[in-house]
Amino acid sequence: MSSNIRINRICQHCGLEFEAKTTVTKYCSEICGKRNYKARKKDEKVKASNAETKTVREKPMIEILSKEILTVRDAAKLLRCSVRTIYNLVGRGTLNGIRFSERKTLLRRSDIDRFFEDALTPPPKRPEKPINIKDCYHMGEIQLKFNISEKALYDIINRNNIPKIQQGKFVYAPKSIIDQLLNPFPNKS
Repeated sequence: MSSNIRINRICQHCGLEFEAKTTVTKYCSEICGKRNYKARKKDEKVKASNAETKTVREKPMIEILSKEILTVRDAAKLLRCSVRTIYNLVGRGTLNGIRFSERKTLLRRSDIDRFFEDALTPPPKRPEKPINIKDCYHMGEIQLKFNISEKALYDIINRNNIPKIQQGKFVYAPKSIIDQLLNPFPNKS
């Protein structure tokens, strides 16, 4: 049984408008249908290959995550840094490493986790005491007394979390802390 239906459709492969004889026709010609089939099969193969590559790439990381004792190379992969960086951290004592032999250093996974926990905890703050302005220098006095630039002074204040007081257009910092930091060996006369 044939039908005399004529429907204007758009080809799902080439995007051109064509006149279809049925309501389910997707392509303007047999060539477009074959080309679309090949493109779909190619996409399926590429997706399968990408999925396989991803599993191969992630497999070593999954194995590293399951280990309790790591080599320096495994620790470097886990932290995404160089092997030299791990050796430097172990040498400084920041990470605990066990020198198993002359050519093998091992690290515990728990030590690496603790390393990050310690790094994320903020340093203890100094107890806040009310500061009297009579016991403070203003920034200009500090610069003149210790012959230091304004930027260097503010860097020192920020790095050491020195409390500041602003009164009017002047900013003050405690004399005792500034003297201790900038003049650690006062002249004894």
